[in-house]
Amino acid sequence: MRKYYWILLFAVGLLSSCEKVKDLSDDARIERFEITSYTPTTAELGEIYRDDKSIIIPVVPEDNLFPLTLQTVLETSSTTHKVLGNYVKGQDIVFNGGESTINFFLIAESGFVHPYSISLEAMDTGADILQFKFEGSEKMTITINPWSKIVNISVLDPGFPVTIKPTIRLSEDATFADYTEGEELTFQSFEDIKEITVVSADGQTRRTWKIQFGALLQIPNSDFESWGKFGNDINLNEETIDPVPGYGKGWATANNYFVQGTRPVEHNGGYAAKMTTNEQNALIFGKLIAAGSIYTGCFKFDVGALNDPRSMTHFGIPHTVRIQSIEFDAKYEPGPQLKQAVKSGSKYSIEDREGVDVGQAFVEIIRWTGEGTFEYHGRPADGVEVLGRGEILFDGKETKYRNWAHYNIPVVYTNQTDIPTHIVIVFSSSKSGDIFLGAPGSTMEVDDVKLIY
Repeated sequence: MRKYYWILLFAVGLLSSCEKVKDLSDDARIERFEITSYTPTTAELGEIYRDDKSIIIPVVPEDNLFPLTLQTVLETSSTTHKVLGNYVKGQDIVFNGGESTINFFLIAESGFVHPYSISLEAMDTGADILQFKFEGSEKMTITINPWSKIVNISVLDPGFPVTIKPTIRLSEDATFADYTEGEELTFQSFEDIKEITVVSADGQTRRTWKIQFGALLQIPNSDFESWGKFGNDINLNEETIDPVPGYGKGWATANNYFVQGTRPVEHNGGYAAKMTTNEQNALIFGKLIAAGSIYTGCFKFDVGALNDPRSMTHFGIPHTVRIQSIEFDAKYEPGPQLKQAVKSGSKYSIEDREGVDVGQAFVEIIRWTGEGTFEYHGRPADGVEVLGRGEILFDGKETKYRNWAHYNIPVVYTNQTDIPTHIVIVFSSSKSGDIFLGAPGSTMEVDDVKLIY
């Protein structure tokens, strides 16, 4: 049973000190991953490559590719105790789109958690648009989607009609069938879509690409309709937020796959995200208070960060257009007794505190100018500037928060000029959960988050 003590503690992300379970290995790895068959059978798959965190499957992005169903074989090291997540041995993997990601975890003998993902990579068809830019485009968000063959230009106010003179980089030796390099394109509205056909060097492949000024970006799965089921054991067969469109690109929860502080709840004909503050029995380490949470970013377990648990919560996803505010529907219900986990010796114990619990929602617009990989844990960091911020506190003493209502959080900018790189949005059922303070039973339900431009 001691394996599960460690799984529980790691997933909570609140452990400040520990000692390793003796004689049990932290290692868990994939020894073999193979695709045995797939449908549609016309799909063209490249050679799979993988590292210690991901499996990448190259695929030619043809029409009628999805749903792409794969039958696979996964073999793990002898020190791997369990596989949890969206990958279940013996069951098909289904990709409904090119951005879909299969997320799962390998659990070592010691309980050490190794996150993995399986994703698709679009192969160059020979008739692709690889780069699209024009004067002023550095202030806009341009996405090239090889799966849908769409070049989408997002900007707050294009000022229609707008004329651009793009520079377009194609697949090697590919040519245009109906466009001249340097030709101007004039757009009258968001509905005005241009088409450019690209022909491969050998003339065998033709792809028609759509160029559009599209609607401004929203965060995928902000209606919280997509959830995943993880695990087969008792207490682990639960649902948690599906990280659409991929790990670190959309919504996540620090509660992760084992301590279920964030769950789906029926609302308005669909689902909402329900966060609950819990009292967690960590057994050999005592009792802890864990707040429910949901945020843009990802949770990365790091054995070296156990004395600094917050560093495992990575806030922020890429976003380059300023917003005015965020809107969402929510309700908040405080738990009956405010409590705090206090460490005494080697164990934590729960003590009552005066007052009423407080929920929290906030948004931050970030500019990252550092080197390497973006990393932000909600506190000052080199290369990270908070351009703007907004927050609302759901005071449990106020009964007005206990029914569903619509909220708007304006972003107050302290930097009015620089272009953002990331957006952070956080909801929590206990504002002070990071210091183990909250009322067990406090709940925050959130639905339909929207970015207002």
